[in-house]
Amino acid sequence: MKILAIGTSGKNCTVAIFADKNLIKEININDGLTHSQNLMPTIDTIFKETGLELSDIDYYACSIGPGSFTGIRIGIATIKGICLGCDKPVVAVPSLLALAYNIKEHYGYIISCIDAKNDNVYAAVYDNSKLGLPMQSGNYISDNIDELVDRMKSIEEKICVVGDGAKLLKEKLIEEEMLEDRISFCLPEDELEYASSIANAAYDMIQEGKITDGIHISPLYLKKSQAERELEEKEKGESN
Repeated sequence: MKILAIGTSGKNCTVAIFADKNLIKEININDGLTHSQNLMPTIDTIFKETGLELSDIDYYACSIGPGSFTGIRIGIATIKGICLGCDKPVVAVPSLLALAYNIKEHYGYIISCIDAKNDNVYAAVYDNSKLGLPMQSGNYISDNIDELVDRMKSIEEKICVVGDGAKLLKEKLIEEEMLEDRISFCLPEDELEYASSIANAAYDMIQEGKITDGIHISPLYLKKSQAERELEEKEKGESN
């Protein structure tokens, strides 16, 4: 089984090809250019360097958010175009789950945390007591970081935090005098979204029958974009 995975929900434009759970090739680009500039050339490059073709791929996997609204749209639109053309199944991988797969060897709980600015985060808590199979515990968090801190108070096991929101969470725990030895934080290189983690998560989701297609794949937005919120506020003000 060959999987081509892409990730565009964060700063990293990432593409990988897996054969079952074995990495064939991964390319990561974080050069300041937009995903719209990097994604298709990167996909073309990975096929050329591996000698594979679209017809060799059995499943396509894509991170669906939360994260950058523009990046998510670019990734999903690209996967839609490819899969509608070749009629192949798609695995829609939540970005927070992909982050958890960056550190899936951690035994205990994993908290994936994305900085949503202004002390807000996108986050999810995963129980990884069955190593390598992170299971989501509770609902997604898309609010002030205090909500995540409150959630952590109910967890007594070891916790590892991953994602670019880890620094913000660490500062908050220090402020609240809640930072304990059982809570660890990943290295900076683990903060990014990687297609290899997306592919790993996709493989497990395929085993559970969690697949879709190019027509039905859709973004996972935990809140509306800033532009949409500002428009609603403007319309609300005009109606008063």
